[in-house]
Amino acid sequence: MITPEEMAKAQAALAKVQVDWLAQEGVTAIDLGFEWSHGVMTGRLAIRVHVARKKPLAELSEDEIFPKEIDGIPVDVIEATYGLQIMLEGDAQLEAAVDGRDQRFTEIPLGVSIGCPNVTAGTLGAKVYDAATQEAYILSNWHVLVGSPTASPNEVIWQPGRLDGGKASDKFAEVSRSILGPFDAAVARLTGERPVLETTLEGDHIAAATVPQLGMMVWKSGRTTGRTAGFIDGVMMTTQLNYGAAGVRRLEQVFRIVPRPGSPPNVEISLGGDSGSVWVDEVSGKAVGLHFAGEVGNDPEFALAHDINPVMVRLDFIFPAQLPAPEPPIEPEPPAEPEPPASTTPPPTLSWWQRFTNWLRGLFG
Repeated sequence: MITPEEMAKAQAALAKVQVDWLAQEGVTAIDLGFEWSHGVMTGRLAIRVHVARKKPLAELSEDEIFPKEIDGIPVDVIEATYGLQIMLEGDAQLEAAVDGRDQRFTEIPLGVSIGCPNVTAGTLGAKVYDAATQEAYILSNWHVLVGSPTASPNEVIWQPGRLDGGKASDKFAEVSRSILGPFDAAVARLTGERPVLETTLEGDHIAAATVPQLGMMVWKSGRTTGRTAGFIDGVMMTTQLNYGAAGVRRLEQVFRIVPRPGSPPNVEISLGGDSGSVWVDEVSGKAVGLHFAGEVGNDPEFALAHDINPVMVRLDFIFPAQLPAPEPPIEPEPPAEPEPPASTTPPPTLSWWQRFTNWLRGLFG
């Protein structure tokens, strides 16, 4: 068990070297995570240098050799290359979506195919709300909802995505806010054509967020691979990815997910089309990350996600559980008391002549 004190010490050491080491040729990412030795996770906390190819020591120049530790924190060099998980047209493996997630839904659940017209398809990650107005949004990646630096500021979003047969009549949202670097994220405002649920296709409710932790068991619901599970083996990652026309972007506040121990050797926890999925803590059921990338080529299976909390702050949204409580109903005012009945009208007063006449009648009868 890694203590908060150990993590704080490691974070301070990481901050000293992260920028310089990431700039070195062949380095693909820098993070804090569990040390690996001969393919086995040791459980020790280390500063990890991810490289495209681990070279034999004899082939390394002096500048390419990393120290064994920084301020008492071990340094581990691991081989891994990362890239966007973009749907490629014509790739049969990617075009096949499990559980019918590529179909059109009348009531749209989380974890299904969406995208803007110039993107093949990605995943609807969560239903969220504007932090100020409580207007309903959907959450996914920039490269799913925007996809191009020349895209319209209010790009329309289809469900399903274009690769899955989406067309103009399948519009259900418009992009509201987006960011590419240090996060790959966007939110889109619902336009009312179809309702969006707060639950995944499997029925899991994603209503709140928490902080990702090393060793946390997590799951996600995505367009291509469906509901898959893994655990977090690295946090506080910084990496750089190529976004084509949008250039190379630096991505921060990233954590890495790997298959759980005992998983089949060829297990896939994510593929192209799963971009935009939300990773969820298995214990609390709360969102921890926004999926955006994975391994490249024949590397071991990995997935990358942004810590959901700084994304929430940057794009100014909240989860359903954070919505303010509704105002209590106004109690109706009790009916007014009935007016008291009017007093009886007194008999008219007799004039002096009537009184005199009555006296005479009484006198002479």
